[in-house]
Amino acid sequence: MGKAWGGRHSQMLVALTLLTYGDRCHLCGTTGATTADHLVPRSKGGSDTLANLRPAHASCNYSRQAESVEAWRARTGFGVEGSANVNGRKW
Repeated sequence: MGKAWGGRHSQMLVALTLLTYGDRCHLCGTTGATTADHLVPRSKGGSDTLANLRPAHASCNYSRQAESVEAWRARTGFGVEGSANVNGRKW
């Protein structure tokens, strides 16, 4: 499955992800992301490649775990049309 997610390898991937995509969290849509989230989770065969990584807040990333982005958005209401999200916060 490749290198473990941690240490210098992890720091490099996070920095490269933020440099490439900016700091807007791909999950909630607000700025200030500081982690790299796997689109396809590693536990489901996802790789540590830039194509599979997107910026995310630590709290959004942790909340999602190995859930699909679509399932996470449906559960949290982020990115769902008609949801009560205002400025990236669910009310």
